[in-house]
Amino acid sequence: MGRISGVYEIVIRKIVKWVVFKCIYPVCYRLAARKPVRADKVIFVENHQAHLTDNYTLLYNSLKQSGYDVRVHYLQVAHSGWSKIIKRSLALIRDMGDASVVFLNESNSLFGAFTLRAETQMVQIWHACGAFKKWGYSVADKEFGDNAKELSRYSGHRNYTLVPVSGSEVCHAYEEAFGIEGKGVVQPLGVSRTDVFFDETYRKQAYDHLYEWRPEWKDKKIILYLPTFRGSIERAKAPDAMDWDELAALSESYVVVIQNHPFIKDKLEIPEEFATRFVDISGRDDIPLTTDEWMMVSHLCITDYSSVLFDYSLLDKPILFFAYDLEAYYDERGFYYPYESFVPGPIVRNTRELVEQIKQAEQWDHQRLVEFRERYMSGCDGASTKRILDAIYGKRK
Repeated sequence: MGRISGVYEIVIRKIVKWVVFKCIYPVCYRLAARKPVRADKVIFVENHQAHLTDNYTLLYNSLKQSGYDVRVHYLQVAHSGWSKIIKRSLALIRDMGDASVVFLNESNSLFGAFTLRAETQMVQIWHACGAFKKWGYSVADKEFGDNAKELSRYSGHRNYTLVPVSGSEVCHAYEEAFGIEGKGVVQPLGVSRTDVFFDETYRKQAYDHLYEWRPEWKDKKIILYLPTFRGSIERAKAPDAMDWDELAALSESYVVVIQNHPFIKDKLEIPEEFATRFVDISGRDDIPLTTDEWMMVSHLCITDYSSVLFDYSLLDKPILFFAYDLEAYYDERGFYYPYESFVPGPIVRNTRELVEQIKQAEQWDHQRLVEFRERYMSGCDGASTKRILDAIYGKRK
């Protein structure tokens, strides 16, 4: 009986989705698009977060200061039921009808449910630099990816008019992932939020925030651990291979700051005796530093398959790759480039190897990082925000 009810539930969900995406959303947009486009109206869409993320901050501030009518919609897809998502989506569609520009930073099939009017631009900023682990059409029918037929039926990418990326080398990956090959909308203009890494005032602010929060860390070397999640977005899991006892073999001059991916809801279980040396800041709202600021004040970074390596490469600091489950990740998701030859730093498989590499971090291969940055981040030079806005609006005085 339970199995039958489960089948009915799946069928009903599919019918509801078809009606919403093929009937309700398109009709709502056509009605909203009857109004004349307002050249000064700009909309930013946050797919999952309930606050404006750093993907948008510089663009948002620039447009606000220039007098545009800037609005933000928070869909909170990852944390809401269908009814709330549909309600928020309809509110967004009604608001989009007369907008001149709509900014996105995530995939959402909502944006393929209607044909965008010619006077409106839809700009996919994306939330990550470079091209590392696969997504979108590149992982269709894989464990992490969606069904290929569903992707085609409910594609959210067909209306994009511009997709700025970090460099020419990665354009092909975005075209493949979004299924927009040959359209010329993917351009190596750089990534707006990376402009802060070239701002000395922002760097000073990062250290001010750090010492305001932890004045006792002035003589510490901060190791920043930024892993990505495992599994699906709905069931995101944290990495679980760190041996805290072995990590404690590090000199007490080090402090390890851990920030999990926002999709991960569970906290890492760090033994109480290491609470002052290993600090999990994931999901905390009492921390005055942003992730970008943590990168600036850190001595080195540990990651795995996170695209944060592209951002961090701009800072000329060592990066270590704790890839204890590399083979499984290949099967689950895969990469655009062979992992072992791609990453610009040592790969370790367990905590003991990680500790050894941290101790040898002063002898890191700087030239390898420079070559990586020049290949994959050529568009990120501190002027990305201006180039993106110039591409949208033309060169402004």
